[in-house]
Amino acid sequence: MSNKQNYNARDDIMADTLAPYKQPPDTKIKNHIIVINSIDRNWYGYPNETPYNYLVKLGGAPTEQYSIVSHDYKNVVAFSIDKIILPNRPCIQSYNPNIAPRLNDYPYLAINVNGINFSSYGTNKTLNNTLGVFTSQIPLPKSLSDISYLEFKNTSSQKKEYTQTPEGYISRIDLSITSPSGNNASNLNDVLNIFSIFLNTSNTIPISVTEALVIRTKTYFNSNEFMKNDHLIIKNYEYHNMSYDESAQFNAWINRDAGHYIIDIDKSNILTSLYNQITIPIPASLSRSTGNIAVEAWFQSFIDNSLSSIPLEATSGKLINDSPRSHLVVNIKTMEKNDGNLFLKDLH
Repeated sequence: MSNKQNYNARDDIMADTLAPYKQPPDTKIKNHIIVINSIDRNWYGYPNETPYNYLVKLGGAPTEQYSIVSHDYKNVVAFSIDKIILPNRPCIQSYNPNIAPRLNDYPYLAINVNGINFSSYGTNKTLNNTLGVFTSQIPLPKSLSDISYLEFKNTSSQKKEYTQTPEGYISRIDLSITSPSGNNASNLNDVLNIFSIFLNTSNTIPISVTEALVIRTKTYFNSNEFMKNDHLIIKNYEYHNMSYDESAQFNAWINRDAGHYIIDIDKSNILTSLYNQITIPIPASLSRSTGNIAVEAWFQSFIDNSLSSIPLEATSGKLINDSPRSHLVVNIKTMEKNDGNLFLKDLH
């Protein structure tokens, strides 16, 4: 047999064993994972929103007045919330201190996203509206319930599917995390209006490690909403007297992105049940060379010129407790056109 005949025979064998050519599909399903953090909501403009009830805009501009996800999602074929991570501190404010349930006391939590419901059906309205039945990954006994955060998984694996026609555009996620009865999972507040910031003592010569700043708030709070070692973020605070250079430095330090930690909480009136004072550290550190407190020079000058232990009303300012935040992991599936440059792994 000639070489040419051998070549043609091998060619025929290869042709028989190769899979027939398949035309790539016109569309493909793309999976998008979105992580939502409640601290990124516009808490200054909308203080009534909480980590359990707030609005997220999809595809919004940076100038929007809500929590923003920069990407937008069109031709949506499925929407789900896979898991949530929530603070497990007492979640109900009551005048009676014996009423202090935690999130792990509920058999499950539900999430209602306005306009995205009936992903499945149940025996009541809450189950019809929820995007899942969320149960704690690690159920806790009462003796171990005092932990910072719990992860809740969507154990029902529910998702909203647009089986007939893809949803043209989802522009917002207006969500509420609720108890099985449909009430908000927590009624705690994490935003306060600032009345004044002042020194905790009039005896500041020399400054010692006991010196601190007191934030008196216009709105009261309870000991579950703000605790020792919680982290605060302050915005738009302005000192009542801007006649000194140090006033602007003080404003910049108070409003810094790094925030401040709570040393303690207190009351301006011991007869009230709720609190209205938060203590935070002054701008100082422990010196590695002397082993003692080292106060920033501008702050010492600010004390000498203006800052005192008298609570005088500030021009503006609010604060948020950064510690009891919520996180949600959202899954959005969209139908998109193939671009013609597909790898074999895309041809399923």
